[in-house]
Amino acid sequence: MIRKKPIAEPFSYIHSGTRIIGNVTVQGRMRVHGTIHGNVEVDGLLEVAETGTITGERVVAHEVKILGRVQADVIASAKIEIWQSGHLEGDVRAAALDIEEGAVFIGRSEMNGQSVARQALTAETGSS
Repeated sequence: MIRKKPIAEPFSYIHSGTRIIGNVTVQGRMRVHGTIHGNVEVDGLLEVAETGTITGERVVAHEVKILGRVQADVIASAKIEIWQSGHLEGDVRAAALDIEEGAVFIGRSEMNGQSVARQALTAETGSS
């Protein structure tokens, strides 16, 4: 029996001290320890670490975990998690929103299930 190697998911890492000015589009998983000034689109999981900051108009991902700071509207086709150290200023659209005690969320939220979140992604990004 021949075993196939599992295909590794692409992983992008923005190191602490790195500053990106402009829009970022990533396939797979992305972890941000640095700073991004622009819109972010991730076809997978986006993690904003405690030292990470995203400032822009829009963040779009399959799933978002916020331990750092995000100032943008966030759209996820699955879940958005704001952990205790997380700070989110912006409106959110997702299938689910989990806010840990001690986290900061300033904005409006819309959770209507996964299919509605996908429709919102399509409407926001202009793709089908």
